[in-house]
Amino acid sequence: MVTITKEKSSTSRTTWYCRRAAIPVLLLLLLFVKVQYYEEDSSNHDNREDTNMIRGSDQQINIPACKEEDQKRDKEASSPPAPERDFFEIAQKTGTDKVEAHIHLPLCLKDPANSCLGNSLGTSDREACRPWGHFYDTIYNRWLKKYSTDNAEPAQFLEIGFFTGKGFEAYSEFMPRLEKHTMEISCMEPGGKWPEKWGNFASKSPDYEALRAAKRLHCGDASEYDFLHKIWTTEMKRPDAPPLKIVVDDASHIDYHMATSLFFWFPRIEPGGILVVEDIQPSSESNRFRTHILPQVMKDLHWCGDHSLKDTRCFPTIQPLLAGVHCEMHICVFLRNDVASMEPDEEASMPPKDAFTNAQKCLFGPHE
Repeated sequence: MVTITKEKSSTSRTTWYCRRAAIPVLLLLLLFVKVQYYEEDSSNHDNREDTNMIRGSDQQINIPACKEEDQKRDKEASSPPAPERDFFEIAQKTGTDKVEAHIHLPLCLKDPANSCLGNSLGTSDREACRPWGHFYDTIYNRWLKKYSTDNAEPAQFLEIGFFTGKGFEAYSEFMPRLEKHTMEISCMEPGGKWPEKWGNFASKSPDYEALRAAKRLHCGDASEYDFLHKIWTTEMKRPDAPPLKIVVDDASHIDYHMATSLFFWFPRIEPGGILVVEDIQPSSESNRFRTHILPQVMKDLHWCGDHSLKDTRCFPTIQPLLAGVHCEMHICVFLRNDVASMEPDEEASMPPKDAFTNAQKCLFGPHE
C-alpha cells in the first residue's frame, strides 16, 4: 500500500511538474504565432492596393482622401501669401489728388507764395492743410489693402464722383478683383442739373466710352433718391452681383450731399463693409458735415439707451448698423457691423429734415 501510494504520489508529482513546465512553452509558442501573424498581415497590408480604409470602432477614414487633403494643406501653408498692392504707389502714377499733398507740402513750405493753395487754407496755421491734395493713402492702405490681392474675395465697389477718372483708375489698379462702379453728374444728359456749358469732365478719361458701355459709369445726380435707387436696383443689386462692401464719397463735397451718401448707402452695404467720406474739411460747402453730422454719428456710436440719463439717438436708422468710425485728417471711414444689409424706404434713405438743425439739441440737450 505504501509502495503503491508512493508510486501514485510520484507519478502525480511528475505530471504536475510536466504541466507546469509546459505553460511557459505554450505562452512562448502563442507569442511566436501572434508575431508571425502580425508581420504577415502588415506585409500584406502594405502590398494590397485595395486596402483604403482604416476601421475604428465608430468610423472609417479614407487614406487617399486624407493624403490629398494633407498635401493640399501643406501646399497652402508653404505657398507665400498673395502680395498686397500699395495705394500710394499706384495713386502717384494715376495723378489723383488723393496723395498729391505728399509732393506739394515740401514745395509749399519752401515757396508759400507760389506753391500753397490760393485760398484761405493756403495760409492756415496747420501746415498740412496748406498744399494742394491729400494724404489719403494711409486710410486706403489700412482699410482696403485686403481687397488688393490677386486672390481677394469678390466684392462690389462704388465711387461717387468720377470727375476725370484718375481716382477711379487708382482704385481699379489697386483692387483688380472687385466689380467697380462710379457715378458722375457732369456726364448726365443736357438740360438737367448740370449745365452743358460747364462741360463733361468724365469724357476726358480714356476709359469713358468703355465704362459707359459696360454700365459701370452711371451719369446722374447722386444726391437724388430716384437716381440712386434706379442704379442700385437695376445695375448693382443683381442676382449675380458680388456683395457691396465699399462706397467712397468724393463728389461735390457739399454737406447735404455727403449726408445723403451716408443715409442712402450705409444700410445697403453688407456686414463688414465700409463707407468712406472724403474732404471733411473746414470749407464753406462741406463744413457742416464735419460740425453737425459727424458729431451726431459719434454720439450714436456710444449710445446705450440709459433711461436715467435720458440717452437719445440722433440717427436711429444709422446707429443699429454702426460698428465704428475711423478718421484721419479730412477723411472718415464708417464701419458696418454684422447686422444684415437692408432696403430702407425713400424717407429712411435720405437725411432727416432736421439732421442739421437738430444737432445741438441731440448733442447737448435738453433731452426729453
